Amino acid sequence: MPRDVVVGLDSGGSFVKASLFDVTSGQSISRGRPVPVQHAAPGHNERDPLLMWQELAAATREAIDALPGRGDRIAAVGVTGHGNGLYLVDAAGRPTRDAVLSSDVRATSIVRGWKAAGKHERLFATTRNGLWPGQPAAILAWLQEHEAGALDGSDAALMCKDFLRVQLTGVVGTELTDQSCNGLLDNLSLDYSADVLSELGLERQRRLLKPASLPEDVVGNVTRAAAEVTGIPAGTPVIAGLVDNVALHLGSGILDGSKMCVAAGTWSVNQLLVPREALQPGGVVESIAPFAACLSIGLHRALMIEASPTSASSLSWAVDHGLTGLRAQARQAHRDVYESSLDRITSVRLRPDDPMFLPFLDGSRDEPGARAAWIGVASWNDENNLLHAIAEGVCMEHHRHLDRLAASGGSDTPVSLSGGAAQSSAWAQMFADVLGRRVEVPLGEQLGALGASVVAGLGAGLFDSLDSGLKHLMPPMRVYEPRPAASEHYAARYSRYQQAVEVLGSWT
Repeated sequence: MPRDVVVGLDSGGSFVKASLFDVTSGQSISRGRPVPVQHAAPGHNERDPLLMWQELAAATREAIDALPGRGDRIAAVGVTGHGNGLYLVDAAGRPTRDAVLSSDVRATSIVRGWKAAGKHERLFATTRNGLWPGQPAAILAWLQEHEAGALDGSDAALMCKDFLRVQLTGVVGTELTDQSCNGLLDNLSLDYSADVLSELGLERQRRLLKPASLPEDVVGNVTRAAAEVTGIPAGTPVIAGLVDNVALHLGSGILDGSKMCVAAGTWSVNQLLVPREALQPGGVVESIAPFAACLSIGLHRALMIEASPTSASSLSWAVDHGLTGLRAQARQAHRDVYESSLDRITSVRLRPDDPMFLPFLDGSRDEPGARAAWIGVASWNDENNLLHAIAEGVCMEHHRHLDRLAASGGSDTPVSLSGGAAQSSAWAQMFADVLGRRVEVPLGEQLGALGASVVAGLGAGLFDSLDSGLKHLMPPMRVYEPRPAASEHYAARYSRYQQAVEVLGSWT
């Protein structure tokens, strides 16, 4: 039986997915499961890493059970996962505490102190990444102060997809694209920086930082234990993988700077590929100072990233906590609650004085202490207006991020949109109208897993290039063009939105 299937495993902030891609037909099978976020205290966003693995393993087995020929067709496995956060393990790869997610803000006061001391500017010249609470450096500093025992009992500080790799292969290690966007790597020398660790008071934690492989490197093989729970045959090669930002960009079919990549999911992620020289002193990354920058696959390009926890998860919060009657209404109509909620935004007649929503449930790009709010609500507004405001506010915050990236050129560069918002035609059209840009939505749902699978196929020798892999696996696109009247309306609203963000600032 031919080995013509690659597996892409993807663990995001709240959901895990397993996707199988047939390299001959381009067809895919995907299965996913939610993984709960734990809040031991306000601002503490954690997960049980073993539960994450168990859910992903179960989803993988479900996908393989639906595959004709089952696991015998699998040629290689690629992994991707959310960037930043922290997964501490011992020498055997066992977790020493619950994983900390990148949306965690417990280290806000530490980061504020670092910025007040001028560390942000000094370190950016080396790392090409800003300082924020969900980075491993900030989390390590917090644990060093509050849970030193957890660090003493750990052997490695891993990223999310590295933890998946350990469960698959038993081999502890990390990978270059993940490390280059977490604020601890010198993005010029491609090694961990002793100066950065010293500046942040983390010299003692250098031992936790493991050597970083290239994304396409084969770093191990599926163990018998992993085979039993996943259905992937023992001995199948596993690729080092790549951070979700890079996996998403690749899975969106973007290999150059001709399009911007936007993911509207748990995080607002906005990206642009630039030549690697942009990381050098005097390069565009220095002048724009994006939220983060990292190496891309192939290492000859870099990814400028603008991001914040301000995207489609705002709608999830509204459904679960803000507008709690929506679920009952959807059940009565025998519809999905998110689908029905987003359909309702099309019934809103656009008015200049419509309510606005600031989507800062977990802080903003520049201020972790920012908080969310509906503003401008009137007595005649209803749930439809409030839902419309959430969808609009998410688009507006993506707009702010893209404005920074557009400073490098290309104010009308098309956008490839993915994530939860891309599944709604109404929301995708709103993105086109608010951004004033052509929006393309790949019809495949699991783009991060697709990117990981392309790299897995490259590493296993199934593809001779990334472009070849994309030609085999890339789905078609749906296109949304900005509507002139709506774009004019939202352009005026965007100015007001920016003023509101400036006035409200930090809440804590």
